[in-house]
Amino acid sequence: MELKIALKTTPKYIKILAAEGIITVKDFLQYFPRAYEDRSTIRNLHELIFNEKGLTATKGKIIKKSIFIRWGKKIYTINFVDPVGNKWVITIFNSWFMASKLHEDKRYIIVGKPTINYGKISFSHPDVVETEAPEELGTSEEELGISNEQVSNSSSQAPNVYNSWRIFPIYPELMGIKPGWFAQKMRWLMDKIDTIFSEYLPKEFIDKFWLISVQETIKEMHYPTSFEKQKEANLRIFFDRLLRIQLYALINRSTYQLNKTNMEHEIIDWNIIKEIMATLPFELTNAQKKVIKHITENIHEPKPMLRLLQWDVGSWKTVVAAISAYYTFKKYQGQSVFLAPLEVLANQHYKTLAKLLLPLGLRVALLTWSMSKWEKDKIKLDLAEGRIHTIIGTHAVIQEDIKFKQLQFVVIDEQHKFWVKQRAFFKRFWAPHILQMSATPIPRSMALAFFGEFDVSIIDELPIGRKPIITKVISEKEYIQLKPRVLDHIKKGQKVFVVTPLIEESEKLEEVKSAMTEFENIKELYPELKDKIGVLHGKMRPKDKEDIMQDFKTGKICLLVSTTVIEVGVDIPEATIMVIKNAERFGLSQLHQLRGRIWRADIQSYCFLETKNKIGDIGKRLKAMEDTNDGFKLAELDLQNRGAGEILWTMQSWESDIPLEILSDLKFLENIQEGAKWLLEKYPKLEWLPGLKKYLEEKMWDVLA
Repeated sequence: MELKIALKTTPKYIKILAAEGIITVKDFLQYFPRAYEDRSTIRNLHELIFNEKGLTATKGKIIKKSIFIRWGKKIYTINFVDPVGNKWVITIFNSWFMASKLHEDKRYIIVGKPTINYGKISFSHPDVVETEAPEELGTSEEELGISNEQVSNSSSQAPNVYNSWRIFPIYPELMGIKPGWFAQKMRWLMDKIDTIFSEYLPKEFIDKFWLISVQETIKEMHYPTSFEKQKEANLRIFFDRLLRIQLYALINRSTYQLNKTNMEHEIIDWNIIKEIMATLPFELTNAQKKVIKHITENIHEPKPMLRLLQWDVGSWKTVVAAISAYYTFKKYQGQSVFLAPLEVLANQHYKTLAKLLLPLGLRVALLTWSMSKWEKDKIKLDLAEGRIHTIIGTHAVIQEDIKFKQLQFVVIDEQHKFWVKQRAFFKRFWAPHILQMSATPIPRSMALAFFGEFDVSIIDELPIGRKPIITKVISEKEYIQLKPRVLDHIKKGQKVFVVTPLIEESEKLEEVKSAMTEFENIKELYPELKDKIGVLHGKMRPKDKEDIMQDFKTGKICLLVSTTVIEVGVDIPEATIMVIKNAERFGLSQLHQLRGRIWRADIQSYCFLETKNKIGDIGKRLKAMEDTNDGFKLAELDLQNRGAGEILWTMQSWESDIPLEILSDLKFLENIQEGAKWLLEKYPKLEWLPGLKKYLEEKMWDVLA
């Protein structure tokens, strides 16, 4: 059945729905409520509870109705008598359509939030349902005198003749389409669910993991028979969404690892590791050594490595990757690739790796978009003929005309910036070992949920002697008072970051305007610095960004106003102060990433979080930044306070809006992982489950609000 016919609606509404990807009746039935209200208790007038959260229902007969105007607003008054004889005047504000449906000597259920105004009970925009029921209180459709035919078939019914007296669904408003419209239309379609949806998981699987069926899930999501059943339906939806992620991950891992590495699997030569470690000017931590051991063991396995390396800011993760690249070259003459999402970060990696590897006989090269065609062509030729041993670059490295002589090791920095297609590029080259790295500490439960194809390693131990950053939450006034301290640090040859998000008063203001607004404010506040103030934002050309960063490094600029483009990996040794404006607009994980840019071993650094809200929940959340420099603790707090999106904020939205209670439930997540493995063991490649394969392709449940 066409959606327009099923909904009995206008082309305008069909166009709005289509813009949101709702094309079929099946799509429409997957537009789920964002919340529910318990409308199951109908009270007499003297039992109403005023100014409480949630809705209250009352029932009775209208004796008289009238209208008057106050302050330009129409107010409808009705003399109302409840089933036990209580009489009261009820007012309904500014709702002509609602009032026009009310008639004297008829009975109604009024559902809304009652208040007392001028000695009268007031409802603002209530739901009103006409009923011919007897005066006893009741809650069923039969008791209220509304037949199934009235509910589902009569398009002439008033919009609110539907399940207002039970657990009621509240849908997200969609471009002017009101929640009540969705509630009515969903009610009409309830009897079609069994024919539209079918179960795609094996019955044995459903029973094993105590899941309810797809059909029951859809029904209980729209009009729950109880809150317990709605919870079961919700769990089924999130089980399925996370099951899909796990299946994708395990299938990707299995497909990639079907390829055997082109290395001979000899005994590990630990002397190679000791050789490069002896050249380092510092002692590696036990956590770093442990990760190096895991990677080296993976390199000697017959299947290519898929490992995710997490670290806290300032943990020297590049050194760990460099040691592994050196081992690959010395043991197997293998080439390595280091991918970075930003050119400025690629340049930084190049300088670090060249300093480490060139003295040991490896040729290291950089490849970015800003290079000349002649430079790029020369590097590509040398790479194809094996004269370059380690290549560092941006997306410029993963183009069709790039060739390797013997690629064996790939390092992907900031793994969320490179998607499956980019990673699949390397499968063309004998499926090299892949080490993906994330500077955002991820709680164990989230790692289990989202990174099933990777073995996970963690560097959670900071280098010896690293001074903790002193962090303080400040007000706007205190921010102005920082000026003498900032100038004093600059006189000592140190540098300062001022980081700004989109300004609070204008959510849609472009990044460049936000940065430039703060840039002008800073110039006005610090006239002494004149032309030593710079600005950096993501809309600048790569060459201009590089010039600004170079000026900042050399001291031509000593105070840099920047957006979060500096978040990933930028290293300025002399930067010791960071001010983050409107800090309440960032998650703790992102704040921790930003302040990591000024984490120094030899000089004390300071991070100031400016906010207009030092008290209350916001102040309490930001104070955690004062109390700890542990990124993994802060990630856990972000998960509790703001959800997964604050940690996986750069990932696809369908992966990051799983609720906290789900992402915190390790047992639930372990069951999902077990379920994915069970399915692939019983049904390799899912060839005997066409329904499940179709479900994976359709990405069902993604429209959950």
